[in-house]
Amino acid sequence: MPDNKRPLGLIVSVVAVLVMAFLILPQLILLVQSFTAEDYLSFPPRAYGLRWYAFIFEDPTWRKALGTSLLVAGVVTPLALVFGTAAAIGLDRGPVLVRKAMRTALVSPMVLPHVVLGMAIYRVFLPLRFDDTLGGFMAAHLVLCIPYVIVTVGASLQAFDRTLEQAAASLGAPLGVALWRVTLPLIRPGIVGGAVFAFITSFDEFIVTYFLASRQTTAPIQIFSSLSYQLEPSIAAVSGLTLVITAALSGVLILRGGMTGKGAIA
Repeated sequence: MPDNKRPLGLIVSVVAVLVMAFLILPQLILLVQSFTAEDYLSFPPRAYGLRWYAFIFEDPTWRKALGTSLLVAGVVTPLALVFGTAAAIGLDRGPVLVRKAMRTALVSPMVLPHVVLGMAIYRVFLPLRFDDTLGGFMAAHLVLCIPYVIVTVGASLQAFDRTLEQAAASLGAPLGVALWRVTLPLIRPGIVGGAVFAFITSFDEFIVTYFLASRQTTAPIQIFSSLSYQLEPSIAAVSGLTLVITAALSGVLILRGGMTGKGAIA
C-alpha cells in the first residue's frame, strides 16, 4: 500500500471504531445494569444477580406482555415468509413493466413513517373492531414484516442461476417440484434472513402496536408504560432479554452466510 494511503486508512479505522463504540456501548451498559440485585439502576451495580430476570418471568403483567409478543411474532414470521417469498419470486419473474410499481407498493411499509402507517391501520381496523386484538396485531405486523422478506429473498434471487431450474424441468420435474427441490434450497440464506428480520421487527414493534392497543399489551408497550411511572431494573432486564434474542438471531443470520449466499439442494 502506498505511504500516502496509510493515514487515510488509519483515520477510517479510527472513525469506524468510534462509531461502533457509540452504537454498542449503551447497549452493553444496559445489559450490565440488568444484572443488578439492587432496587434501583446504577452503573456499575453494587451487587449482581438474576433477581430482575426472575421477576419479569414471575410477574403476571410482564409474563403476559412477553407471551403476547412471542405469540404474535411466532405467528407472523412464518406467514411473512410464505407471502414475502411468493411476492419476491413473482417480482423476480413477473412482467418488467409491472415490477417497479409492484415492488414500490410492497416495500413501502419499510420507508413510510410508522406513525403515519399506524394511524392508517388504526383507521381501517377501528370500524371493523379489529383493533386491540391479537388478530389485529398480527395483521398489522404482517404488513411491516413482509417487505423485509421480499428484500432479503429478492437479494438471493439476484444471485440464483435460473439454468438449474431449467435443468430440473428438462429432466421431467414439474414447476412446483423444481421450485421446492431446487429454487428454495438455493435461496435458503435469503429465507433465513427474512425470517430473522421478520421476527425481530414483530417482536420489537411499538409504534403501530401502540395505536391499536388499549387493553392488550406487548413487551415494548409494557416497557413504555413502566417508563411512564418509574425507572425500574425490570425494564433493563426485559431490554437485556430482547437484546440477547436479537443478537442471537443476528448471529444465526451471520452464520448462515448472510442473504445472498448459496444454499444446498435438498
